[in-house]
Amino acid sequence: MASLVSSLILTGCGQERLLQLEPVPAYWTAHAFASGEYIEDEVNVEQKKQLLRTCMEEKTVPLPKSYRTLETFGMFFSLNDLEFQPTPIEVVYLAQGQQLYVSCRSSKTHELRVHRVKAADHPWVRLTKGPDRVPMKAPALIPLTKEQQHRHVSANRDTTAENEFARDLKPFYGLQMPVSGQLLFVMTESGKEHIIRNIPMSSLHQQAEFYLVSRRHADGSTSRSLTFSRYDWEIMDRQIMTAYKSDLIRMKQYPLPKTLPVNQTIPFVTLQIKGEQQMVEEKTLSIRYQPVYRPVKEYQIEDEPTQGMTAYFHPTMTSFEKAKRSEMVTLQNQLSRAIAKELKAVTPEEPQGANTPFSYMTLLEDGNTQTFKVYVKKRANKTDLYLQEQRTKKSAKLSGDVARQVIEQLEEQ
Repeated sequence: MASLVSSLILTGCGQERLLQLEPVPAYWTAHAFASGEYIEDEVNVEQKKQLLRTCMEEKTVPLPKSYRTLETFGMFFSLNDLEFQPTPIEVVYLAQGQQLYVSCRSSKTHELRVHRVKAADHPWVRLTKGPDRVPMKAPALIPLTKEQQHRHVSANRDTTAENEFARDLKPFYGLQMPVSGQLLFVMTESGKEHIIRNIPMSSLHQQAEFYLVSRRHADGSTSRSLTFSRYDWEIMDRQIMTAYKSDLIRMKQYPLPKTLPVNQTIPFVTLQIKGEQQMVEEKTLSIRYQPVYRPVKEYQIEDEPTQGMTAYFHPTMTSFEKAKRSEMVTLQNQLSRAIAKELKAVTPEEPQGANTPFSYMTLLEDGNTQTFKVYVKKRANKTDLYLQEQRTKKSAKLSGDVARQVIEQLEEQ
């Protein structure tokens, strides 16, 4: 029996998972964040590796009930010509007493994951003394400064076309934000509720402003738009209501509480258009804070293009690392996912055939990559395609239909 088991192992029987995308430190940059901006110099290689390694760990703990913030970093996938990454992975060092923690926020899911770590493994962080503070539980209104208002007046003046102008930035609110959850802007129209803005919380930017801006347009119409801003991260205006001809938009404001209650929808303004005889349109804008982030589809927002899984075939690793698109073949998302699906459960086989002009295939998703060596074996009625994982040197053959589609793509080049 023992010899039979050994024979099965040696011949590669049984299925294994070859798909294991991971962040490659060389493809990422990390910068310290302080005083509202990133520090120009990149962190050293060992520190970057430890940040990535820690954020990948599966074991997590709850956010401490009280803590002090030590250092903050942002990590970016640096091959930006290959994958668009609108937000960084946020990494924050926290301490409770002498215990060190690392919190990581995904740029994709906005999930906040907290890891308990040993200070000796992160020697670049000083456990500075100071009181541990209880984090805020919900957004709170903060007094507006003249600088805030002037900044937004200037921004609207700069972005307004010559034949229109912006005025009346009101109601105008400032917020101090917690580190977890989401802020939802809700529009109620004809008894139906729509989410028009979904704002994930951030560990980097915890102050924000939002307001309605009134604009007069060249055709004589007027509009009201909602703007939400968090330092230099601007979320574009969302137009709420437009009045034409002689109709006017009337606005009724409601006071907001100093601290937003959790999971409650709180109105802050009702907009109305009234014609000569009757009300034409009415919309109420509200705000709601949810302490746990959940994906939400925004109302009437076009689907943003998603990068998803992408397979790149390239002649050398330099071609991929330098993002030389002219030297690569890029597969569509659907076919890339078909390859990834097969690699989740394969029967290992020794690669056969020869290298192709595209010697490597790299799968890329959300900044995580995995590279395979490519082998092609032509037979009478079909061509076999083998992929050899570069870290483990394990190999597998793709199924006939997937292999055929990939080879057709490669031969077109």
